[in-house]
Amino acid sequence: MRRKASFRIGDSGAKGRGAFASAPIRAWTTVATYRGKARWIWDIPRDLWPYTFQVDYDRYKVPRKGSVGWFINHSCDPNCVVSGNSVAARRDIKRGEELTFDYSTDVDWPGFAMACRCGGRGCRRTIRAYRFLPREVAMGYGRYVAPYISKNYVIPFHAKQSG
Repeated sequence: MRRKASFRIGDSGAKGRGAFASAPIRAWTTVATYRGKARWIWDIPRDLWPYTFQVDYDRYKVPRKGSVGWFINHSCDPNCVVSGNSVAARRDIKRGEELTFDYSTDVDWPGFAMACRCGGRGCRRTIRAYRFLPREVAMGYGRYVAPYISKNYVIPFHAKQSG
């Protein structure tokens, strides 16, 4: 991974606010890192749940308010992927392009479901846990999923590297 990319916060239509590249970002550059202590989901105020990054069974990190991690939105056709406790560019990203990753690659709680507003190619309309991803989609991410998911599933080593 390369150094962190620069970003700006802007209007993301139906998704609310989002993080946008303020300069071109090369593939595999880290765009967000989720730091801090992992907390049990029940110890995190419910209004913060939509911003959390799952790091283990029922354990999450809350990004710093206003950070890129706070604003990075979901897409069913993302330009970023999960890599450890970070999100990295899956491909080269143009200036002004919204930074997105597939939330399903970071969540594996069976009860998780939220409406998708990405409008992307192949939109699944509902974001669900990793275990419910169509096989071809999961295989496209390969090992670029949350580490605790990698421990619980047979993950192919190579991911399709284009978005």
